[in-house]
Amino acid sequence: MARKKTLTKKDDTFITGGALAILGLYLIASNLTSFSNILSGFFMLGLGVVFVASTNEEFRKQFFDFIFSIFKDLWKSLSRSK
Repeated sequence: MARKKTLTKKDDTFITGGALAILGLYLIASNLTSFSNILSGFFMLGLGVVFVASTNEEFRKQFFDFIFSIFKDLWKSLSRSK
């Protein structure tokens, strides 16, 4: 008889993050005319990605590098506009 694989806390976190990301995408796509749906969708999507990133060290590094690159580019463009 084969043993069932038990889910670890890391697996649970990854599944939760994936579910939140899919729910966020659904909220964004369900009604593009409602700003509150788009805002809540991006919040849920971001929360899901953070949960998924917390389970994998390499993905976490790539995710934070991506976020910081956005802030650096934003800072550069705001600095030049003065």
